[in-house]
Amino acid sequence: MREDTAALSVVRPEALLFDDGAVISVREGAEREGRSAGYARGLAEAQGEMQAAAEQARLAQDSVLQALNTAVSQAFAVLETERDRLQHAAAELAFQIAEAVLTRELQLAASPGLEAVRRALAESRETEGAVLRLNPVDAQSVGQSSELPDNLTIVPDPSVGPGGCVLEVGAALVDARIEASLARVRKVLDEAMGNQ
Repeated sequence: MREDTAALSVVRPEALLFDDGAVISVREGAEREGRSAGYARGLAEAQGEMQAAAEQARLAQDSVLQALNTAVSQAFAVLETERDRLQHAAAELAFQIAEAVLTRELQLAASPGLEAVRRALAESRETEGAVLRLNPVDAQSVGQSSELPDNLTIVPDPSVGPGGCVLEVGAALVDARIEASLARVRKVLDEAMGNQ
């Protein structure tokens, strides 16, 4: 027991007294440090959450923009396809109208064969030794015309349609057939539409 008493005698009694101001000061310091550490930790967590939310928003925005770009590309592809279809339909309609008008004009013409001969002769300056190939019906009516040069030979040819003719002058050939004219129109329309 002496040892305990000796230990107690070393401790001074004034040391057992608490200084209220010092305790309060230590407590306030600890509270400040705790608040500061908590604030820093909370701020770091909030910044991390804000960065994560910003990244998610950026990814969502990128996804929406990609979907929008895809939709725009698909819309342009549909528009281009539709434009091409309409252009081809318009060209086909124009060709059909031209064909109908020519057919009607041939039906109304007084002498479609003679008109075809005039067109062919307008394309050739030379008529010496020329041969005119005409549809047999047109060849009969044209052969009776007095306005043709005497040096033309008229040959009935069933491969030539009504209202058309083929003029052969030496090695030169003038194709004034309606079918050939329509084929040339068709070729020009096809080339314009890119259907070569």
